[in-house]
Amino acid sequence: MDLGKNRQESTTILAGQDIQLDHDDGAALILRFGIDRVTWEMSGAAEPASGGAPYDAVEVRPGIFFVHIAEAERKLGLTHVIDREQGRAITVWDQLIEGESAMRRLVRPARIAGSTVDYLPIAESRELIGRRAYCQYSEEAALEHVYVNSRAILWQWLILPSDPRFDALRTEVGIEAVSMCKVGDELFLLALHDGGSIELTLLMDFAQGRNVGQLFGGTERGIVSRPVGAKIIPLGYIDYPQGFEPG
Repeated sequence: MDLGKNRQESTTILAGQDIQLDHDDGAALILRFGIDRVTWEMSGAAEPASGGAPYDAVEVRPGIFFVHIAEAERKLGLTHVIDREQGRAITVWDQLIEGESAMRRLVRPARIAGSTVDYLPIAESRELIGRRAYCQYSEEAALEHVYVNSRAILWQWLILPSDPRFDALRTEVGIEAVSMCKVGDELFLLALHDGGSIELTLLMDFAQGRNVGQLFGGTERGIVSRPVGAKIIPLGYIDYPQGFEPG
């Protein structure tokens, strides 16, 4: 099914730029962007010291970029949200575990080196709790999100292709572990953790009514790196009495 028709357009505006991310855990990552490839160098951590691969970048708001890098040979995926205006970023680091059908996923806030703005890390947020949203990826694919608590999201399909192969999904409801981080006003990063070999990362922009994201992982046929994007329609809130709010 088509999960990318409503995705925002990619950009090459980062070409020719070097960006250094100084992660809060002590690692430093230098990204050197070309037109369609990026090279990087990592120091202060156990991850690969250097690498290079194709990348995709979307400028979701002025100065805020969603960047995905997939290095198939290393089974490594890096998804960055880079906020040039606030001098900060956050990285979702995905490494397929050799010999297992699972992936190691880390969420790592960072400061942009050289920024003169006072650094406030992109942090986890509870602001989405109780919200519902309709995410339409194309005419044949739409999902409902319900943000159940600070660590879980519930979803169900609302539109699927008219193909019998998808009939089993029409009444399917899923619940996934998730990290929810606030990037800006009405702008949130979702990093799902379902424990499998393919994971989803979404940057949800409720102000503009759009999301942009990436599926990354592995199957028996090789590495999966699939861009996705949707139009968002808020569906309201679930109100909880005082003292009964979810965790």
